[in-house]
Formats: sequence, C-alpha cells, structure tokens
Amino acid sequence: MNILEKINNLPEQSGVYLFKDRKGEIIYIGKAVSLKNRVTSYFSQSNSHSAKVKQMINQIDNIEYIITASEMEALLLESRLVKRNKPYFNIQLKDDKSYPYIQITKGHTFPAIHLVRKSSKIAEKKALFYGPFTDVETTRKAVQKLRYIFKIRNCSQRKYDSGKICLDYQIGLCSAPCAGKIEQDEYVKKVRECCLLLSGRPKSLLKNLKQEMKISSQLMLYEQAAKIRDTIKMIEKVISQEKISKSYQKRLNIYLKEPEDKESLSKALLDLQNYLKLPVIPLTIEAYDISNIQGKIAVGSQVTFQSGMPDKKKYRHFKIKYQEGINDVAMMREILERRLKNGQLKEENLPDLILVDGGKGQLNVVQELLQRLNLRVNVVALAKKEEQLFQPGKKEPVTLPKNSEVFFLIQRIRDEAHRFALSYHKKLRSRIIENSLLDFIPGIGEKKKKLLLSKFKSIDCIREVPVEELKKLPGIGEKTAQKIKDVLEVRYDFKIPK
Repeated sequence: MNILEKINNLPEQSGVYLFKDRKGEIIYIGKAVSLKNRVTSYFSQSNSHSAKVKQMINQIDNIEYIITASEMEALLLESRLVKRNKPYFNIQLKDDKSYPYIQITKGHTFPAIHLVRKSSKIAEKKALFYGPFTDVETTRKAVQKLRYIFKIRNCSQRKYDSGKICLDYQIGLCSAPCAGKIEQDEYVKKVRECCLLLSGRPKSLLKNLKQEMKISSQLMLYEQAAKIRDTIKMIEKVISQEKISKSYQKRLNIYLKEPEDKESLSKALLDLQNYLKLPVIPLTIEAYDISNIQGKIAVGSQVTFQSGMPDKKKYRHFKIKYQEGINDVAMMREILERRLKNGQLKEENLPDLILVDGGKGQLNVVQELLQRLNLRVNVVALAKKEEQLFQPGKKEPVTLPKNSEVFFLIQRIRDEAHRFALSYHKKLRSRIIENSLLDFIPGIGEKKKKLLLSKFKSIDCIREVPVEELKKLPGIGEKTAQKIKDVLEVRYDFKIPK
C-alpha cells in the first residue's frame, strides 16, 4: 500500500500520527483532532510549507497512527511518545526549554496551575510538570478546561496575596482561595484530582468521584452530591469519545420512545397502510442501512419489526463484498440481492414492506431488483433530510404528520437499522485497529502475528501476558517480547508516571 492509499484509509478521528523513513525510523510525531485531515494537509498544501516541513515530507516512507478517545488523550500521548522517541523533526524537544508544560506549583497551601516553559532542573523541586507538549494553543485550551472543572487558581503569588477576588472567580475558572471562598482540604483535593486527570487516569478519577457522590447522597448532603455530579459531567465531556466520524454525526437521530401499548402500535400500522395506500397492513417490516467510512469497511444491516416491535432474532448484518469506493446505492443493491436470494426464498417469507434509508436512487435499485427476481414486495425509501417517504411510480413523496405515532414508528425503525449497521461497522473497525497494532512492531511479520493471535486469541490477552511468557514462543526473543509490550502499552496505557 503506497502513501496516498494509506492517507485515504486514515480515520477522521482524534489521535497521534507517526511518520517513518525508509529505514523504519520515526522522523516525526504529531497529534490531530482528525487524523485524515491533518495528515492530508501535509501533502495537499505543499507550496505553503516551510523548507523544514518540505524536507520532512520528502523523507516520509510510511505512516502509522494511534486512535485516541479524545483530543486531551491525544495531547498527552503525543507528549509521551515524542519524549520517548525524540524524532529528528521534533528535534527541538530535546531542548525542553522551548516547549510548553503544564505546571502545578508545590510548597503552597493553595497550589496554582500554569502554562510554562521549564528552564531548569531546579524548577522540578518547586513544581510538578506535565509535558512537554508540541502545540501551545491546544495546551492553553487544556489548561482552561482543567481550570473550568477544578477551579484551580492561575494567578501570581503577588496577586494572590492581595486577597482581592478577580474576574476568574466570577466566570467560574477559580474558587477564590485568596478570599477564603474554599477550605484548604477541599482545594488540595481538587488539585489532586486534576493531577490524576493529567496523569492519564480519568477512569480512576471518575470511579472515585462517583463513589463520593453516592456517599454524599446517602448522608443526605445533596448540595455536595450535586456539585460532584456536575464535576463528573464536565470531566466526561472533556474526555468524551470521538470515535464516530463527522460523516456519521450528521446522520445520528434522537431515539424515540417506543409506543407503550398494542393499541397505539396497531393504529400506527393502519395509518401507515393508509398513507402509503398499501394492499395489506405492514405487519412485517424490514429496514436496511449502509455504514462505511469513505467507502472503507463497508457493511449493511437488516432489522425486522413484527407488529411494530423489533424481532431481533431476524436481524442480519452484511459485509460488503463486491462494491468498492463510495457508492451507497450499489451497496444497498448488493445486500438486498443477497437477502432476497438467500436459500430457496418463497414469497410467503417476504416482508409486507421494505424500508430503505435514502432517496430515489436507493428506491429505484430495490425496485429493479424485485422486478428482475420477479418478487412482489412493497418498498419505500425514507429521505434523510425531510423525513419524506418515496414510493415507486409516484413523483410526490409522502410526508407523515410530525409527532404522530406513525411518524415515530417509521423513524424508530430507520434509527434501529442505522444503529445496528453502525455498531457492526465499529466492531469490524476496532478489530482491524487492534490487529494492526502488531504490524507496528519491528520484527513481527505475518507469520509471528498469526502465531501470537493463535496462541493468545486477542490483543487484550497478549497485553496481559508477561515478557517471560512471550519470549518462549518460537522466533520471539526477549527484545521482541519487550517491544510487543511497549507498543501495546503506548496505545492502551498511556499513563504518565508520577
């Protein structure tokens, strides 16, 4: 696979990218909110690059990446990897003076948080440092987020000693310890929590906070429990997973409450029959959807609703086998053809209504397929934007009354098809990412990769195996075993040591 193909396969997720030269050495490490967009910019805006960047681009022979759960995680992981590998084009990081750190001051009853340039080892005795980081602006934003969550002061000692409440307190960035607005014990606890988050241990922090919230609630300290709850929400927002690409975010819908009784379901199905002028009540409805990233890892889903309720025993998912590139219409044709041709299909096994996600293109494909197979099934396409239903042979779409039971039913079926397709797509994508981690390890070829997965079954299991156990395998010595552990640790345990 050449460089351009690798760029096309990059995900639109946050993470860290590694540029390697022909010798396989890492020459540059960077982070990105969107790996695809960031890496593409190096190759599509070449005229605006500096001489140093152009020199680097000419040396790139391979691109590797590590997906992270959030931009904050990417920032911390990039810092650790650069510090460990010291790539040539990150060479300035060898002089830690020129890059920013997040500093937590020591030796003060109310420590402060700052964005600083660490100038000497003497400074380490006076403060805790997290970094170095390569992007000043992103690090500055990270400090602001941390202050918003934990309300840690950012002022100078002189300003603190004045005892005057500043604007930061008014806008929720500081708890005003200078004016006695917070007890020392509570403030120090907030600082420790901030350090825990900076050390790459958000799960431990959230677990502790949830336990505290539970205890406060049991003791009927409801105001305190509410404050902890708000802190948890803010932390979860900062570290919230960004694993759904932007192309999918536009398609996500709110899941609607299911009708609670058979009467409302029956009415919705009767209304649907009337609006679409169907010959029968659509008791069995099958819905189909496609999920992919720029045509890659493409899958399809089939969900079945019986009398208005999901029949999960009849759910199916499909790997797209015969279509390449971005072509949702062709992919829809493939999965429906496989569904309709599956076994010796008889007409009584067909649904009363087929619902496809899309517009006239998808509708025409399904109609052509049914005619070619000489099958009689009612079919309708649900357009994404206006929630309109298109039918064969009719120019004008059917618009269902919003907030009606029939509208909710159709939307719920469509959303379930999308959810099922997306969950399968994410499952396949995670497998590919998991298995590809072994490809990053020097000395691990296809044969040894198969040996490892055959012996230990999964990446998770390999991660738990000690070096002593790994080096017992044929062809894997102590050095290779240690490299395996290092690579898996980088992706899944990027914690910065205390």
